[in-house]
Amino acid sequence: MKYLFLAVLGFQSAVFAGAEVCEATLEKPCIVQDSSQASQPITALRDLQMISDWYPGNTRGIEVLHASASAQPSASGWMDIAHYLATLADAADKQVLVLDLRQEIHGYLNGSAITLSDRFNWINLGKTATEGALAEVQWLEGLASSEVVENVLSVRQFRRHEFDAGVSVSVERVQQEPELFLPLNWRALRLPVTDHRAPLDETVDRFVSLVDSLPENTWLHLHCRGGKGRTTTFLALLDMLKNADKASFEDIIERQASIPPFYDLSQIVRENPELTPWYYERLRFLQRFYAFAHERFEGYEGSWTAWKRSHPEVNAEKLT
Repeated sequence: MKYLFLAVLGFQSAVFAGAEVCEATLEKPCIVQDSSQASQPITALRDLQMISDWYPGNTRGIEVLHASASAQPSASGWMDIAHYLATLADAADKQVLVLDLRQEIHGYLNGSAITLSDRFNWINLGKTATEGALAEVQWLEGLASSEVVENVLSVRQFRRHEFDAGVSVSVERVQQEPELFLPLNWRALRLPVTDHRAPLDETVDRFVSLVDSLPENTWLHLHCRGGKGRTTTFLALLDMLKNADKASFEDIIERQASIPPFYDLSQIVRENPELTPWYYERLRFLQRFYAFAHERFEGYEGSWTAWKRSHPEVNAEKLT
C-alpha cells in the first residue's frame, strides 16, 4: 500500500512527479536514486570522537563535540545509524537530533533515497526554506499518486549524462525523511544549504542559536547528500563554536579532514572547475566564521549576521 508522510498537507502534485525525460536542468530535472537499493552500507559515517584516535595534531576540545555524520542513507540505513550510535559511550543515553542540511528536493521511494536534481543540485536555489519545503511536498505527493515512476537514474547514469537510461519503478511507498525517525524517537530539523556553496546568513544564525540552546543530553547527527561538503562545513562550524579558543583555524579544518570521508574544506580546486569560485567563497566564509567564534570567547554576544556587518574583513590574527 502506498503512503506518504507529509509535514504540510493540501498541495497539488508537482509537474515533475512522473517525468519520463530529463536534462538535468531546472526545467527538466532528473530523478536520481542515491541509494542503489533499500538496504546498503552507509557512506561517510563518522563521529567526531574518532578525531582523538585518527588525528596526530591538536585534539583539544574534541571531547565536548557530541556529534556524528553521514551521507543520506537508505530508509533502513537510519536503523543502522541508530545501532552505530548505541555502540558509542557518549551517544548511547542521549536524545538524537538529526540535522538535514539539504536544500534540494529529496525523499524516499520504496525505501531508497531519491533526489530531484539539476546539474549542480541547485533545484531550490533562491527559494526560501518554506518555499523549498512546499516544493518537496508537492513532488512527493505527485510520486505517491503515481503507479509507476519513469526514468529513475542511478548516480552513475546521472554523472555520465545518460539521461534516458533510467528504469521504471513501481510505487509501493513514498516517504519524507522525518517519518523514518518516529520509531526511533528522534527529532529532526531542516537547515537548508545550497550544495557546493556557503550557507546563507539566516541559516548560520539558526545553527548558532541551536548550538547555544542544545540541552546537554543531545546528540547531533548531521547529513547532506554525500556527507562531504555541507556536512563537513557544519561539523567545522560546531568545532569552531565550541573550541575556537583551543584550536586554530587550520587545526579545525585539518582535524575534520582526518576522518572519513577525509573532506578537506581548504581545497577549492576540485573535479569541476566551474565550482571553484563557490568553494573559495565557502572557505572565506569559514575563515570569517572562525574569527566570529573566537570573539565569542572574548565576550561578543551578538549574532553572526550582526558580526558580519561590523567586520567586513577577517582579522588574520584570529586564524592562528
